[in-house]
Amino acid sequence: MAEHTAQWIRVATSSDVPRGEAKAIRLGEGRSIALFNVDGRIYATDNQCPHMGYPLTRGAVRHGILTCDWHGRSFDLEGGGCFNYECDDLQTFPVDVRQDEIWIHLGDARYKRRDEHLRLLWQGLLSKDRWTISKAVALLLRGSVPEDEIVEMVLRHLGRHIASSEGTEGGGAVSRLINGLKVGRRYQDADRLMVLATAACSVAGGAAQRLDVVPLPGPVAWNDIDRWTRMFSHDGQSGRIERCLFTAYHLGHEDRILPLLYECTVEPHFLGFADNLLALGYLAEVIESFGWKRSPELVFNLGAKLLGRRRGEPERFRRDAVGLMTSMVPIIEASNPSTNGAVEYDEDAFSSALVSVNIQKS
Repeated sequence: MAEHTAQWIRVATSSDVPRGEAKAIRLGEGRSIALFNVDGRIYATDNQCPHMGYPLTRGAVRHGILTCDWHGRSFDLEGGGCFNYECDDLQTFPVDVRQDEIWIHLGDARYKRRDEHLRLLWQGLLSKDRWTISKAVALLLRGSVPEDEIVEMVLRHLGRHIASSEGTEGGGAVSRLINGLKVGRRYQDADRLMVLATAACSVAGGAAQRLDVVPLPGPVAWNDIDRWTRMFSHDGQSGRIERCLFTAYHLGHEDRILPLLYECTVEPHFLGFADNLLALGYLAEVIESFGWKRSPELVFNLGAKLLGRRRGEPERFRRDAVGLMTSMVPIIEASNPSTNGAVEYDEDAFSSALVSVNIQKS
């Protein structure tokens, strides 16, 4: 436990850092200081490598030079200077050993480069430069920037990237980001950094400027938006759908938007486009995790592209399936499955129905 006195902080005792070893000391808010005992002398540095944030206590010290164990960046242990030009210098701290107690002087340790490093992340996402993305993420985490803010930047980039450079295949990028974040939550520290940076890299790409989408002038009721969206979806007019969704959001109908998207996606004419449902599922996770305010462009643009995707003339078997499914809609609606009680699953009947069909005829 660190003890503060003026600008000096007691961080450990001499016995905590044996000769030739290193020890990490946590100071709160995710910050960590590295102590090194080199031939009986104590050195103190930031524990996160300026290059990618890797813990420097896992590195090696030789001839007064500290080498990071991940990418091999080397630093003067006393002054912090980096011998690799593409890496920032390492922050070091004065050390005073008082009666077997190790004190360090932090000085002004406030993080002042948040905006600069967020811009660096944006540039890396645009250029698809994995090194730049990883470094920016590492520096932001090192500066105690909340992970949600970093992900929000990646999410905003993804929305603009899909809007300007991707079609319906943008659903794959959303799935990579969401699943990458899920995996990252299973890890801590450097391992979590690597997963988060990988997830960000997976959605990098061009993101051109585009005209802002604005709400339709009023008066516009929800029933109008519902009817127009279904019509534009049937006719394959995604651009018009996006403005309808944007208008619904600004009118306070956000709770109705996802159900409308799902209802349009399961229309008979979308039979064979199963990826629509998967992509909408990931968009729903985006909204659940980050809220509407952080994800409108992504949800509205990709959602509109999925609903308004153009469909070529279907093959004979698919036309028959669409016709059959269309004829069954009134029966399904009349049965009102949402209010019916649970029905016992009859596996034998299901198997019989599957194998009894005339395969050649079908």
